[in-house]
Amino acid sequence: MGKYELLATISLTVNVVSFLSIILAMNKTKNASSFTWTYLIGNFIAQILLIIYGIINKAWGIYGPTTFIFIGLLYVIYIKYHYAVSVSSKKSNTEE
Repeated sequence: MGKYELLATISLTVNVVSFLSIILAMNKTKNASSFTWTYLIGNFIAQILLIIYGIINKAWGIYGPTTFIFIGLLYVIYIKYHYAVSVSSKKSNTEE
């Protein structure tokens, strides 16, 4: 563990907990409209790079919590895509 890795671990753990509250609310509402695709794709790439950095440097305190954020982002992307497709297919069915 690096000299200041504990700081990164605490920071990322707080980030995971705060992001979890968003995920739980989104799970109830199935609404991901506040997340733009640009934000999601940019954050997705950033998390992958941070996980790679943590693995290369053997810094579990970095790649551990970041993996949870990455999984949460995958869920947000799933909700955003799945329910956007569902809404658009419902609109096309009602127009027929």
